[in-house]
Amino acid sequence: MIETWKKYETIIKTVVLFIAWAAFYWLLQSYSTAAIVSLVLAAGFVVYILPILVAGADSFRMFITSPIFKRRWGKFKTLRRGYYAFLLIITLFVVSLFAEFLINSNAIMVKYKGEYHFTLFKFISARTFGMRGYGMPNYRMMKDMFQVRNTERAERVKAGTANDEDRQYAQWGDDWVWLTLYPYSPLESLLDELPTRPPHPPTWLTGEWRKAYVEESLYKLPETLPSTEEITEKFKRPEWVDLEPAQLYLKMAQAGMLELKPEVKQPGTFQHILGTDDRGRDVFARMVYGFRTSLSFALLVTFFCYLIGITIGALLGFYGGLFDIIMQRFVEIWSAMPFLYTVMIFAAIMIPNFWMLVLILVIFKWMGMTYYIRAEFLREKSRDYVSAARAIGCTDAAIIFRHILPNSLTPVISFAPFAVVADIGALVSLDFLGFGLPAPTPSWGELLGQGLGNLTKPWLILSPMLAMFLTLLLVSFIGEAIREAFDPKQYSRLR
Repeated sequence: MIETWKKYETIIKTVVLFIAWAAFYWLLQSYSTAAIVSLVLAAGFVVYILPILVAGADSFRMFITSPIFKRRWGKFKTLRRGYYAFLLIITLFVVSLFAEFLINSNAIMVKYKGEYHFTLFKFISARTFGMRGYGMPNYRMMKDMFQVRNTERAERVKAGTANDEDRQYAQWGDDWVWLTLYPYSPLESLLDELPTRPPHPPTWLTGEWRKAYVEESLYKLPETLPSTEEITEKFKRPEWVDLEPAQLYLKMAQAGMLELKPEVKQPGTFQHILGTDDRGRDVFARMVYGFRTSLSFALLVTFFCYLIGITIGALLGFYGGLFDIIMQRFVEIWSAMPFLYTVMIFAAIMIPNFWMLVLILVIFKWMGMTYYIRAEFLREKSRDYVSAARAIGCTDAAIIFRHILPNSLTPVISFAPFAVVADIGALVSLDFLGFGLPAPTPSWGELLGQGLGNLTKPWLILSPMLAMFLTLLLVSFIGEAIREAFDPKQYSRLR
């Protein structure tokens, strides 16, 4: 990698400069001087940060291609619990990256009057498909409407009463809508489609739905009160004989013995497998998108924290002396800064977003890895291979990134899963307290807050709690397996 960098350094720097300029300009587009500021930031990134990233990536490449790492990876694969947890969490995360193709209220494709429309990431008015209104259509309703139209058209053709449009459809073919696997969006309110008030229970919880129907008076009561014989012989409920009429009807409704009113449209058994939240949004869709947000957030924070912590820790351990003493005091002082108060101040001044929270957490959490890398460098720089590198004239940067750092990355790999766990917990905590991602961003912490406000609706709090428990459990299994596989007592170091 470092050879490729040296060969094409000018081309790579030029390309990265333009990419970084565009990225910084996009982040600063609300300011009038965004173009100049973003160009300066991009130039500084290319001149100072990019070489460090390339050198660090090359050190990581040397680390994972070393014989010791290969033996450790082989040991990790034998620890089945951690290895299977690693495969499962990676698979779930990769699948969640394509959630828009699997869980979305937008249709993937629509065929209307012989024309194909790709609608997944495109706004098309409902009028384009022969529906009322000018906004985005409800593709689930449109699918049902197309099926009814296709059936009616086929009946007219069979009866010999087809019109001109019906004859044209003989060439076009039937209209159809290709929905996603789970056709609900995390931001879509379903108040117009579900019969009761939110939060709605999971559609497979029949008992909870019966309670909701009773609360909304959606059952059709019989014209006459059931007699004692009917209660004891037909219903097989002799304990209901002495109940008041209101209590008797309530028991009958909860037992499923009453019919719903004709206008009530009952949802399917697996239509909303985790119910809806207090705004009528599908909980399962929000859980999947929240998983992607939480894990992406944790991985980004961990990466940038390690990037800063490894760089500063390497410099402290390698150079030592007065520089080490001064910077250590700075790290200790910065570690004592109150994290939550700072987030509260930022949330009061501006609306927090994903990247702002990443930046805040990186600012306050990079110090942890600094201590471990500093200790590794203090030990490794006294090895014979470092003295040999100095003797042949290697620069400090080459010694740091090509010689010492590849032999000092064991703590980074070992602590990374536990850092991911901590970062997921940090985001969920901030969202729960109201200082995290802005509404209506799908978030596990926000669902926990809703569950706390609706304790009589247990699915609202159980869904994010179980998701957090399983995710953190899988990541902890990975960390445990990595720690055992990378145990330095089992492998000798370079000397």
